[in-house]
Amino acid sequence: MHTEHTWTTHSTHPTSEGLVGYQGCRCGAQRIVSVPTERFAPVAEVARHA
Repeated sequence: MHTEHTWTTHSTHPTSEGLVGYQGCRCGAQRIVSVPTERFAPVAEVARHA
């Protein structure tokens, strides 16, 4: 088991609320990253393993 994720961005999409990115780690973990239009710091939601 590794203790640090290495995120790779698979795709990004502009939305009316900001930019959304889909990322994955080599361990199989996935997350969705959003950057709201009015903010500069990304906010991440971690998805469960498939």
